[in-house]
Amino acid sequence: MHMTFIARAGALACALALAGCAGMGGNGSNPGDKAGMQMPGKTAADAAVAATWYNPPSEFPGICLTQFKDGSLRFDGGFAFYNPGRWSYDAATAELRLQLAPTPSLELSHAQIVQHMNLLRIEADKNTLVYGVKAGTTAIGLGGFVFYRDTPCPARRG
Repeated sequence: MHMTFIARAGALACALALAGCAGMGGNGSNPGDKAGMQMPGKTAADAAVAATWYNPPSEFPGICLTQFKDGSLRFDGGFAFYNPGRWSYDAATAELRLQLAPTPSLELSHAQIVQHMNLLRIEADKNTLVYGVKAGTTAIGLGGFVFYRDTPCPARRG
């Protein structure tokens, strides 16, 4: 009798532990996750936005990169040829992956990785740039431009 009770209690404890692990969801990368994907750092004011990166105007107009919680990303003010895009973040490796619209010059324009802040690697076959991004990361380099994190993008016109 005690052996049956111990076996059932053990099975129940194991089932509860597995159910708890299944519900943890990790970094929000599950497309069905209602909270959406998250980025480390500040929470955006817009509930649909996970993060913004902005290259302020200088020689060229400002360029905004917006990461949405549904995994999509959009460029405004420049780099529209990279639209539509997707993004994901792996908290375990602190890697931000930006999958951009197919562009023949993606690998060529980022070939000098050391010149692109926090760019770890290029996965040209997937049109993906992989960055090292942690909570304290303030900028990334993309296409020869520096994009500053959590800098508000100006309102889009039209």
